[in-house]
Amino acid sequence: MKQTDTKQVLITPSTSESKAEVKGISGNFTARVFWLLLAALILANGSIETLTAAGETQTWDEGIHISAGYAYLTRGDFRWNQEHPPLAKLMSALPLLFLRPDLPVTAPSWQKLDETQLGIDFLYCNRVRPDSILFAARAMTIVLSMLFLVALAWLVRRRFGTAAALTAASFCAFDPNLIAHARYVTTDFPLTVFFFLASFLWMEYLSDTRWKNVVPAAAAFALALVTKFSAILLLPALVLLYVIRWRQQTRPFPWRRTLVTASVFALFTLGTVAVVYWPETLRCWRGGVPALSASIERGNAVAEVLYQAGRWLHLPEHAFLTGLGRVAAHNTGGHSSYLLGMRSDEDWWYYFPVVFAVKSTIAALICTTLLLVAGVRALWKAGPVVLTALRNAPFFWFGLLIPPLLYFAFSMTSAINIGMRHILPIYPFLYVAAAVLLVRAARPRFFRYAVPLLVALQIGECASIAPDYLAFFNVLAGGPDHGPQYLLDSNIDWGQDIKKLKRWLAAHGTDQATILYFGNAQLDSYGIRASDFPAALDEKGWDSLSGYAVASVTPLYGVYVPLDSLARLRLRQPVAKVGWSLYVYDFGKSHTAK
Repeated sequence: MKQTDTKQVLITPSTSESKAEVKGISGNFTARVFWLLLAALILANGSIETLTAAGETQTWDEGIHISAGYAYLTRGDFRWNQEHPPLAKLMSALPLLFLRPDLPVTAPSWQKLDETQLGIDFLYCNRVRPDSILFAARAMTIVLSMLFLVALAWLVRRRFGTAAALTAASFCAFDPNLIAHARYVTTDFPLTVFFFLASFLWMEYLSDTRWKNVVPAAAAFALALVTKFSAILLLPALVLLYVIRWRQQTRPFPWRRTLVTASVFALFTLGTVAVVYWPETLRCWRGGVPALSASIERGNAVAEVLYQAGRWLHLPEHAFLTGLGRVAAHNTGGHSSYLLGMRSDEDWWYYFPVVFAVKSTIAALICTTLLLVAGVRALWKAGPVVLTALRNAPFFWFGLLIPPLLYFAFSMTSAINIGMRHILPIYPFLYVAAAVLLVRAARPRFFRYAVPLLVALQIGECASIAPDYLAFFNVLAGGPDHGPQYLLDSNIDWGQDIKKLKRWLAAHGTDQATILYFGNAQLDSYGIRASDFPAALDEKGWDSLSGYAVASVTPLYGVYVPLDSLARLRLRQPVAKVGWSLYVYDFGKSHTAK
């Protein structure tokens, strides 16, 4: 195969005719039409997230994040929730400055540094209503998700055209998993935003190495790192992309450029950490802070690096560094997990492949299949010169595929297997890559039918699970009704459905039930009178049960509680599944009315 032919193998479109076709596809959209359509997508996305967020109680972690963020803002106290960097929590706590809730600094939870109880005290023992605090904090994540759609569409349009931008934005706007986590006060969706922006802007810089392009990439990387510690997985992807681009150039990047680029990233990262943790940074600067090496629990590679660096550089006990050590220790120690009916404190290497298979939409799975088929077909055409073909492939394919693939691969080595939220950053890349493939590789007729059908399928799947987006499972997995056969915890049950349970009980003439609830929302705050289940071997207690009994599906299947705790319930058929996370059983005899 000739050199020119080799270059064409992975370049799409490969002829001037198909390039003209792509131009025609994108040319159907004027700038005004593009922004009108994008505005409609953003409005629909924001409306869905706002309305459904208002109908759900706090997830397990939200009280912890919100109270920690408010403590950072109002007291500069970074002892709280160090396992997660503060940016997302600070952002969500900003609206609370206008509500001015009380921080329970005199409560035992504050004195004992009990972050779970502090979150409960902050939300439910306050002069401001818990729903007001919760919604104000969630609003910031919702705003971020809407801004992300703008940024994604603008960046994709600038590089790949209008059609690709609108297609990718449509997929993201109606993905049930992205919607689910874009309504909560956690670090997962903000990491998704900054992870994508850092990777895409880095690709932009490597494609056009003017110095003005390195600054946005460095800034996005720094913001990702102060959002969630798993953003450190960006580093190998960025380095690999740099090497690939270096090899693709006829004249490799000079070493001076490499050193300056690394220095810009280091300066932005150090500066961002210093500013976001400012009270903590100032405390360390003034001195009198314990040494980092004295507080690090050794036992894993990250902790060992921190310990040695602390000794050599005389680093203080800064919350960013100790937090990184804590999350590494958590990952080493593992976490109680559930997969395919199995329970374990160890990790399964195939946990996230299963998650991707059962939690992704059918449209996302089709996009994945199209990308795999296109990749295999291109490599098959390359034949014995596959390495040359890869070297001459358009760089943007590396930029769109390497960061999510490496992130997914590293996630498979994690010992914390508790939710698809941990692989959320791969989805924007998947949708952008599929949109580019469809627009650039397809004939106009194929594009004209395939894209609308895939977008319609995505919208249909989004509508099918509304308003219970957290519990989404695709139809191939049997939908949310069969979800517990595969996964539990934050994949379906995160304590979010107490308001829905209140409405269900009211519709059935009662406000009382026997309840085992997996979450931190306070039932009495929502007008539910709850009694406890009897012990597993308490025959008389189980025989005397009457009325409705409700169990969160996570403890129902023996996660975080002894497996026999609710064994008797598992032998019965629920009369309802509220929000798909709360299973209701009718023990008859009598129902205690309001």
